[in-house]
Amino acid sequence: MNPAQLSERLWEFAARIGKLIDALPDSRLGRHVAGQLTRSGTSPAPNYDEGRAAESKADFVHKLGVVLKELVETSGWLRFTVKAGLITSRKVAGLLDEAAQLEKIIASSRLTAQGRGRSVRTPILNQQSTISNHGFRGLDHLAIVVPNTEAALATWRDRVGLKLLYSEVVNGGTVRLTHLDLGNTQLQLVEPLSPDHPLQAWLAKNGPGLHHFCFQVDDVGKAHEALPPMGLPVAPNIHQGTRGKRALFLDKSATQGVQVEVTGR
Repeated sequence: MNPAQLSERLWEFAARIGKLIDALPDSRLGRHVAGQLTRSGTSPAPNYDEGRAAESKADFVHKLGVVLKELVETSGWLRFTVKAGLITSRKVAGLLDEAAQLEKIIASSRLTAQGRGRSVRTPILNQQSTISNHGFRGLDHLAIVVPNTEAALATWRDRVGLKLLYSEVVNGGTVRLTHLDLGNTQLQLVEPLSPDHPLQAWLAKNGPGLHHFCFQVDDVGKAHEALPPMGLPVAPNIHQGTRGKRALFLDKSATQGVQVEVTGR
């Protein structure tokens, strides 16, 4: 994950915190908790962006420390909302998972910047990486098509032990996408919800299984135009991915029959 992507993820987290705040009851306790969450839950993103522009390594490390402290405090207030009966655990679960993932990323980055992780010449969060001249920036996820998300979670979350990150319904309510943490990438469970969805036929033929892997790019629209001249024809339509991202599939004729997706903004 590059700095711009992490910044965007922190801002998305702040926006989701804002929506949760609006759902809190208009009571004395509800207003108090809303104020605390507004302060702690929306501050990691601007503090991180300030850190990216730090004038010194020490300033950069300090800003990452502030981001981490605010994320930890936010997690505490989120748990309190459930304990105090202000909101249901179901509405908070996704935010708690995301906060935990962000805490882990920031803590690791802070150690690296302090020189206590892998050796680097410059802070790792200030580096950009591209794995090919086509603009691919690494693996975004591996996708498994499943007939039932809850049954799949019983395997991958409960038995294998992968942490649930988030789940959402996209593409006009026709498919559910659920992401779990694989450490260096994510596992996406894809459940077709409409009876006429093309993946229903795929499931009938193949059963649950690995469907595709997905590269990250900065801009899907630009990739849609730039990849065909490079010998990578793409599907005609851009579709909706998770977290407001867009995505497209490469034509399998260019990848020896392997299904490859590309996702980004």
